[in-house]
Amino acid sequence: MSSRFDSGSLLSRSRAGADMSRGGNDAVPLLPRTSEGNLFPERTDGRPAVTIARRAKAAPPPPRWLSLEFVAYYAVIIVGLPALFRCAWGFSDESHPSYAKYSRKLSKGWMLGRKVDNSDSQYASFRNNMVLLAQVAVGYLILSHAVQRRGPRFRPLFSLAFSLIFLGAIHGSSLLKILAITGVNFLITSTIGHLRLGVALTWIWSVGILFANQEFKGYRYGSLSPSLAWLDQVQGFNMRWWVTFNFTTLRMISYSMDYYALTSETRDKSKAEFHRQTCSECSSAVHPGEQCSRARVQGPLRAAEYSLVNYFCYLLYVPLYLAGPIITYNDFIAQLRYPPRGITFKGTALYAVRWMAATLLMEWMLHTIYVVAIKDTKAWEGFSPFQMSMVGYFNLKLIWLKLLIIWRFFRLWGMADRVETTENMTRCMSDNYSAMEFWRSWHRSFNRWLIRYMYVPLGGSRYYALNIFPTFTFVAIWHDISRKLLTWGWSVSLFILPEYVLRMVFANERWRQKLGPTTYRHITASAAVVNIILMMIANLVGFAVGVDGVKEMLGQIFNANGIIFVISTFVALFSAVQLMFELRNEEERRGWQK
Repeated sequence: MSSRFDSGSLLSRSRAGADMSRGGNDAVPLLPRTSEGNLFPERTDGRPAVTIARRAKAAPPPPRWLSLEFVAYYAVIIVGLPALFRCAWGFSDESHPSYAKYSRKLSKGWMLGRKVDNSDSQYASFRNNMVLLAQVAVGYLILSHAVQRRGPRFRPLFSLAFSLIFLGAIHGSSLLKILAITGVNFLITSTIGHLRLGVALTWIWSVGILFANQEFKGYRYGSLSPSLAWLDQVQGFNMRWWVTFNFTTLRMISYSMDYYALTSETRDKSKAEFHRQTCSECSSAVHPGEQCSRARVQGPLRAAEYSLVNYFCYLLYVPLYLAGPIITYNDFIAQLRYPPRGITFKGTALYAVRWMAATLLMEWMLHTIYVVAIKDTKAWEGFSPFQMSMVGYFNLKLIWLKLLIIWRFFRLWGMADRVETTENMTRCMSDNYSAMEFWRSWHRSFNRWLIRYMYVPLGGSRYYALNIFPTFTFVAIWHDISRKLLTWGWSVSLFILPEYVLRMVFANERWRQKLGPTTYRHITASAAVVNIILMMIANLVGFAVGVDGVKEMLGQIFNANGIIFVISTFVALFSAVQLMFELRNEEERRGWQK
């Protein structure tokens, strides 16, 4: 899912995910049956959610990395992977006939003596303002750490003051609109937030604002009163404040529902106490911020912590305001006074190096592969099925990489300020074969928000097939209220349901033994190939070329001349999926958690 950075502002979006289980002598990673409280089930520690009562978890099979079967897969990858880049470099060369059709979208570059494809408005806005954002971040961190050392109790006030100054600079007088809208939500919560009616009004107000912002494009003071028209001229760096406000709506809902959980008599305190006693991190914690992430999210704060200052401090917190990652109110406030022990200087520095490496990789790709410009100008006339597929694939790859860079920048800023948030991108886009698992590793913080505040209140896994549609409808509306995004949301829901049903029926030891471990693994890999193709189509619709663009691309790929391409694609994806299966088994052997 995508994120949007427009004229100095960011808007990042969406995701959900799932897990796998393994069994048998020729184990294939499989999604277990959904457990209560998970949109796509995962254990609280991030490991696969396997129900022990239903079946014993078998150990992964011996490694197959050096088997003759896998040597054949390596050969396919060794031949196929360079071919992908040679194809993309070919139609991105100045000598290619289509170059003249899209060259106007290219800009002056700084790498390899080539131009750069800076035509993606979302990433271009972030890229063009990266130095300015870094300067603001450094200035903020210097002041914040000074406050934390000398007067930590004033940290909320400092953070709020800096946020108001920062947002005043980028949004101008529209800051007053933000404060008014969020103030209404605080009034609802502080008066009837202990009632279900209060929760319902918060949702109605928050979602209604999404539609109103889209319809009125941020509103104008002059439309309220001619005497206020002068405020419309007090503009900041980014006049489109409503683009980033979608994140604020999530925080508004989080605040209200966390407050409701505090006052609700149905809250199971015994579970929280049991976790505190059995979790090594929580049992040794002296302050709330030192607890594990799960305890910070689920454990309610004192009633006094749901104050007006904390509310606005949370909503407008500068490092996470523009793009996230999304953090719950309880988690944020718990860390504000007492930073978690898991954040270290070494870990933050290594994370910064990783971010810089990803940014340099993005620069290399933008200087050598011009698929965004080709997509925007539809300069693919005369392209072969293979070339058309590469336009689609590398567009999706760039979407994944740009979001990773944007989200990691702001997560790094938060880490440097000693606020721990969820890593949004936990697995490479090309290392996913399941539609359900895919959304677990894409915008992970949003997925966890959806689980806590939407999926579980709607009934969780008891109504899984019904809940998936309203959940992804909300995700689509939250991204952007458009036919393209609604089509994407409903397509994802439709693509997930068949996989869910098949796994409910066939993901068990009985079928594995009936078909034979090897046959079972190959059938599963074939189904995974179909999943990958469907996922690519859905995301091209939602975040790249739209419905009409996908129809045109598919028409050129799946024709009489594309039979060889389709067969080759299946073989290549089948080989890649087998490697993914074995990688999941290797993660299990080593105890790695994704």
